[in-house]
Amino acid sequence: MKLYPILVVLTILTIGCKDKPKPVVKSIPRPTVSNDGNRITFPDTVMMRSFTTEPAHSEVIRTDFSAPGHVAAMVLKSTENPAERLVLFDEPSLSENYTAILQHRINIQTERGNLGRVKDLQAHGAASGKEVIEAQTQLANEQAAIISDEATLKLAGFDPEELRRARPNTILVVCEIPENQFGMIKKGLPCTLNFTSFPNERFVGRIDNVNDYVDNTTRQIKLRISVPNPDGRLKAGMFATVGFGVTEGKFMTVSRDAVVTVQGRDYVFVKTGPQAIERRELQLGQQRQDRVVVLGGLRENEPVTVVNTLQLKGLSFGY
Repeated sequence: MKLYPILVVLTILTIGCKDKPKPVVKSIPRPTVSNDGNRITFPDTVMMRSFTTEPAHSEVIRTDFSAPGHVAAMVLKSTENPAERLVLFDEPSLSENYTAILQHRINIQTERGNLGRVKDLQAHGAASGKEVIEAQTQLANEQAAIISDEATLKLAGFDPEELRRARPNTILVVCEIPENQFGMIKKGLPCTLNFTSFPNERFVGRIDNVNDYVDNTTRQIKLRISVPNPDGRLKAGMFATVGFGVTEGKFMTVSRDAVVTVQGRDYVFVKTGPQAIERRELQLGQQRQDRVVVLGGLRENEPVTVVNTLQLKGLSFGY
């Protein structure tokens, strides 16, 4: 008789356990990333709260930068032909190129004169068509050869025409600047130079050539700077640090915490919607304290992520 209440309780507990539903495990929502990694879309605005943004804005700042360089050539007046310039390069191969260009110029003038003479003879029946073709071929060969030598000089930062017009008693300094600094550089800009051989002196130069191409590997652009050298103290091959002055102006800046760098390229993440963030590549200038100058890639007041950017970097680039 005493077992009856116990059996009733056990029966009720058993029924209760059978009727209790099992908990449903819900999947955790995750952000969606585009195939190229440029756009990240979040499932709700709650997840976006951890990625604080601030607007990119312009401000008046002072910015400057410097770059290493070396004296790549000296320009002297030729004693044999005062109309020509004697150029002493720090690389013997460039001297050979420049000398070849001067010789090609003489040869081209000679071949043009020869072609004109042969054509005149042909007009009077004293020369054949074959001789005209041979004269044309000789001229074309010289013109092709000079193009090759001129290209070699230009790749090294020299323009053959400008070398012929360069002032005597001048040195030519070649330096390279990063691509992202190019917007601040232009032909004719003055600069200061400190040479290792004369650490306590400052020399003044001027940019007289900016190369037409960016090196594919280093992403650098060559500049050529002319510096007066009346006493001949500065020699080909000397090293220098080139300072490009101080520029005060209004520049757009972003927080240094907003910038991530991947394989030598700089990026920020811009909020483009309530649940969307876009990766943006930038061209950056100098850093001032905790701010970085933006030379390109952003518009005024665009909201840039400044908190948890490393998480966005991992989502965008897959690591």
